[in-house]
Order: sequence, then C-alpha cells, then structure tokens
Amino acid sequence: MIETENEMSKFRSKKAAEVQPILYGSIVSPYVRKVAIVLDLKNIAYSLETLIPFIEKDKQKLLNMNPLGKVPVYQDGGFMLSDSSVICAYLEKQYPDSVVYPSTSETYATCLWYEEYADSQLIPNILTVAFNILFAARFNLRPDMNAVKNVLDNKLPQIFTYLDNEIGNKKYFVNDCFSLADISIAVPFINFEMAGHRVSPDKWANLSRYLDEISQELYIAKANMLMRETLQNANIK
Repeated sequence: MIETENEMSKFRSKKAAEVQPILYGSIVSPYVRKVAIVLDLKNIAYSLETLIPFIEKDKQKLLNMNPLGKVPVYQDGGFMLSDSSVICAYLEKQYPDSVVYPSTSETYATCLWYEEYADSQLIPNILTVAFNILFAARFNLRPDMNAVKNVLDNKLPQIFTYLDNEIGNKKYFVNDCFSLADISIAVPFINFEMAGHRVSPDKWANLSRYLDEISQELYIAKANMLMRETLQNANIK
C-alpha cells in the first residue's frame, strides 16, 4: 500500500510538472526578472528555461516563438505570448487574487505609465552599461565604452532626476502600494550595481533611499539574490 501511495505521489508530481508554465529567457534580464517576480508574488509554480538571444542556437529557437527574437517568452499549456508587459497583464487576468496593478482608473494608468517608462527608457539605458561592461566580451563582441559613457553622462542623469522627483518621500510609486510600477523600476538596478555603478545619494537622495528600501521587499530581494548567484556561477564579478 505504501508503495502504491508513493507511486501515486510521483505520478501526481509528474503530471503537475507536465502542465507547469514555462518562462523562457535568462534571469539576468530585467524583463525576465520582472515576470519572475510577478509569478512568485502570485504564487504560480513555473519552470525557467534559459535562452540567451546572443547565442545563435537560442536566437533561432526564440525566433520560432517570438518574431522579435527577444525574451521573455511565456508558455502556459498551448498558449504562448511574448513581451514582459503583455505577460504581466495576462497573469493579472488569469490569476487575479494577488494583484500587481492598482484598482482605480487613475492609479492603474499611472502604474502603466511607470512600467512603460521603465521598459522603454530606464532598462534599455542601464542594459547598455551592464551589457558592455559585463557581457559583450563573453559573446565575442567589442564593448562599446563610448555608448556606456554617453549613457552615464547624458541619458541616465535625466532619467534618475525624473524618478527622484516622482518618488519624493513616498515608499512606493503609486498609491502607497507595492505594484508593477515598483517592480518595473526596481529590476534593472541590480544589473547596474553588478556593473560597478550605483545611484548617487548625493545627487538623487530620494531615488537612492527608495532603491535601498525596495531592494528589501521579499520578491525583489529573492530575484536580486538569484541574479547575483547566476553571475557568480558564471564567474562574473
């Protein structure tokens, strides 16, 4: 009887694994971590299949799933979709118990704005710094340090000033509640830190204080720890 129960338990575990959603990408990507945080916050079991767009075989696989060839890609059974914002919106509808979007029209729209600003302005500029410093040489690419200098001198100061003014003395960006706005803004800064840079508390005191506090949030801290472990295992300091 015990053997039969063990066999049934293994069968149930196997079936659960078979239907578990898959997140494709690398935890090093802020966009992938953004989705991973939402999955964890909503207590959704999933598996992560590492795909790196700069590796040719992975690029071809990604192109078969996403015509842009970018991560993340999310597969839920036979349903597959791309883009971190689209995936998070889907997860919110599919699993509405633990919300990541504010409820009123105004706060919902404000959250969407911060998410868009992070996705289109903050993250790409931080990734320019992090990729060239940490990864370019590993993919046989010449680091573009002029691009890094331009971002550090001209792009990020404007972005940091805007975010510094927006957060002020608030704990969270929208309606004093942890939301996708905070997740979207917080995720790239571990990449920035691992590349040897931090937000200056002398120039951007509000933003620096906010980042120190938001990094202690359970799901942000977990994602940051996984990011550090991944880079350390890859011998990247």
